[in-house]
Amino acid sequence: MIPSILTLSNLLLGFTAILFTFKGEILAAILLVMLGLFCDFLDGYCARKLNAVSLLGKELDSLADLVTFAVAPAIMAYVASLHEIRMFGTACCLIYVCCGALRLARFNATQSHISGFVGMPTPLAAVFMLLLTASPRPSVVAFGTLLIGVLMISKISFPSLKK
Repeated sequence: MIPSILTLSNLLLGFTAILFTFKGEILAAILLVMLGLFCDFLDGYCARKLNAVSLLGKELDSLADLVTFAVAPAIMAYVASLHEIRMFGTACCLIYVCCGALRLARFNATQSHISGFVGMPTPLAAVFMLLLTASPRPSVVAFGTLLIGVLMISKISFPSLKK
């Protein structure tokens, strides 16, 4: 039960980050995503230590990650600056969210048994997205968002902190 509680905490922190973003409280939203990152680390750690790894837990974790590390950062980037370049900014956010979903689905389908990652993990992508929101230039945020999205679905290897 502990890993599932942590996973649901991650999900709720991501959703709350979205609400805070809409209220214009980007800093609070960033802190909530970072707390979600901590919960995401802990849920996997606890599941492995407590021998509570399950298919349901893996799927729930990916759904929580999609909200906290894909949808919430995309909305933050949009509210912070991408709204200034309406259609292109919207497209960048949609592409980022789709890449996050594809990355998570690919992980569950083919990679959860390997020790590293193929493609940038969504939590790392979220950290880069949060850093991008500090840029005062919407064009930098837009192209950075697209680059991070491409890196998530790339074949580039990334190390894992699991072991």
